[in-house]
Amino acid sequence: MQDFRFLVFLLEGIAAICGLYFYQKTPADKAVGFFSYFLLLTFFVESIGLFPAAIYWNEELHFLKQTFLYRTYWLYNPYLIISFVVYILFFKWNISNNKTRKFIDRALLLYVIICIANLIFSDVFLQSNSVVTYLLGSFFLLGVIFYYYFEILLSSKILNIKKEISFYISFASLLYFLTTTPIFIYFKYFNDKSPEFVELSSLIMIAMNIFMYGSYSIAFLWLATKKKSTSKNIKNAF
Repeated sequence: MQDFRFLVFLLEGIAAICGLYFYQKTPADKAVGFFSYFLLLTFFVESIGLFPAAIYWNEELHFLKQTFLYRTYWLYNPYLIISFVVYILFFKWNISNNKTRKFIDRALLLYVIICIANLIFSDVFLQSNSVVTYLLGSFFLLGVIFYYYFEILLSSKILNIKKEISFYISFASLLYFLTTTPIFIYFKYFNDKSPEFVELSSLIMIAMNIFMYGSYSIAFLWLATKKKSTSKNIKNAF
């Protein structure tokens, strides 16, 4: 299981590098640049998130089990809010309807306030992952993605959908959050009293992370290569 978790960690780094490579090829696409730097932040956060495993497997570090380094909820709870904000903003920037964009902005501000208030006025910040943050963020994000699809179907974008990096990111993230959200709904069972649930949930989370970050990496590289070959063809034409 630890090997697969390390694979996820590597894929997060690869996805960030591939995203920055794609952004280098398409510097005008600021939304992709924003998302790529977020992937880099994710890799950094996950690097710190490896500390508990290092402490657990190294007896010399067991004295750190009573410190904040062993329980990293303080790190992941703020990151979770940032994560949903980034995803929602990314897809908002790929939506053209101004009224919808303004509605998303207001709803996003309300979401952030609710999540921060939940972390401040409950004991969840240092005790567990915030179910409120994840569930509200997932439903909000899924709604924005479905509207993004709806707008594509009603526009000429659908003719060039294979060239849109936002489509590939939306597809991978849609499947990821549709699959993982039920896990957070039953999060209270995620303990030693339910080892079968723990094992199944861990496998699903690892599999979906591998799928999502693997999909991001492949899409970034594939489209970057296509744009490079297209540029060469244009230059050769002249």
